[in-house]
Amino acid sequence: MFLLLSGEGASDIGTQDDEIGPMTKFIDKCIARHSGYSLIEVGSYTIVTKQTLSETAKREIRPLSRKGKKQLSETRYFYKNARALALLAKRKGEELDLTVIPVLFRDADGTASSDRGEWRDKRQSMLAGFEVERVLNGIPMIPKPKSEAWVLCALRDNYQNCERLEDQSGNDSSPNSLKDQLESHLGEAATRMFLNEKVDRGQLDITRIVDMPSLNVFKDRVDEVFSNLPNSSNTT
Repeated sequence: MFLLLSGEGASDIGTQDDEIGPMTKFIDKCIARHSGYSLIEVGSYTIVTKQTLSETAKREIRPLSRKGKKQLSETRYFYKNARALALLAKRKGEELDLTVIPVLFRDADGTASSDRGEWRDKRQSMLAGFEVERVLNGIPMIPKPKSEAWVLCALRDNYQNCERLEDQSGNDSSPNSLKDQLESHLGEAATRMFLNEKVDRGQLDITRIVDMPSLNVFKDRVDEVFSNLPNSSNTT
């Protein structure tokens, strides 16, 4: 089994080798419940940059039809990213003769007034992008409104009553933004290394959160994907 990951940058998914981010650690922990081992520890993963996805999409994905553009006018970014990651996952699977699981992390962002329909549309666009390339084990990971909400729930709010954080603005320039709230609680910048240290010490574990819809949907999708994987030797 092999993970193909893509995120926003260093502070969430991270980069390859020794510079993975906290979201990669969470993904690995969720998947290890099914696989029985850490794919990250054995090096069975690759992180794909946003630039690589963009270049793949431009090079290999034909423009949407006029009808398609209208249907996906707000979400085609998520759709095209998922299609590009799916293409790379198929290629990696053929190269390694392994089951490759693509996980696409993107913050939902949006304003405090954004409804859950917008978040659902973005997630559905990712699923549609995976499916059009016939990659049925793709996993969207879309914090609402952004990953700081999940981290705040764990570090500040003791994993409890966190759904309200999803209704706050994802704009870092807004008053009392989630980023500002997190850094105020920490007393310093929420860097990749700082958050990773919290994860490694057992002080930050988003898998313990039970009342955040966007996180629950991600964990449910992991369970769904693994329940449908063929029980064969090429998945290990």
